[in-house]
Amino acid sequence: MVINKSKIDIVFVEDNETMRDELIDFLKMQGFSIAGINDGPELNEFLKTHQPEILILDLNLQFEDGISITKRIRLAYPDIRIVLLTGRVMLVNRIEGYEAGADVYLTKPTRPAEIAAVIRNLQKRYKTSHVEEQMCTLDTLAFQLTCPGCEPIALTSGEVMLLKAMAVSNRYLTHHDLMPFFGDAVLDEKTKKARLEVLISRLRLKLRSHERQNLDIKALRGEGYRLTFNLRIKDGLKASKD
Repeated sequence: MVINKSKIDIVFVEDNETMRDELIDFLKMQGFSIAGINDGPELNEFLKTHQPEILILDLNLQFEDGISITKRIRLAYPDIRIVLLTGRVMLVNRIEGYEAGADVYLTKPTRPAEIAAVIRNLQKRYKTSHVEEQMCTLDTLAFQLTCPGCEPIALTSGEVMLLKAMAVSNRYLTHHDLMPFFGDAVLDEKTKKARLEVLISRLRLKLRSHERQNLDIKALRGEGYRLTFNLRIKDGLKASKD
């Protein structure tokens, strides 16, 4: 095993020492921290004390095949991005690799510069996923708002629609903007506005009950209302975020 730093971003499992060392040297020159490992058992020992962002994995390894390693790593470490770098070039091999849980399937020979580009792209995705984990989620089917470190907030259908409208717009919304989503169409403008203000007031009380989070609806005279926190929407069909 070859480790260049205490913090390892990438692990490369390859039993061809020459190929492994050449890629490690190139990636070090690109500024990556990387460990070189021979096989599955050595990877198991490494993971006891490290959790890398990215695993680059050959398929033809001693002791345990790369597909088997991919399957168990994907289950045990769902955040790790997996790149398969292999000489298996058939379509059936690619399908098997992706079904096992690989994020990227590269066939040899692959230029080191392309591998570096793949790694940078995967690192962006890794960081994005962790940012999203810190966001609040509006579940429109379960009628609740969940935020990291807080108990879920139960919502009414009107509160769900209000939060979703503000999250999707990503701007201040006036009474005029919001009223089409709420209230009975036969009600007069004044009554609908009053009902909307009651709804907003009730929702703000629920949001402010979580002192560990800065959850609120900001009101700005002449502009309207806007959320003070990031929110992504889970509605059973697709997710949106502000």
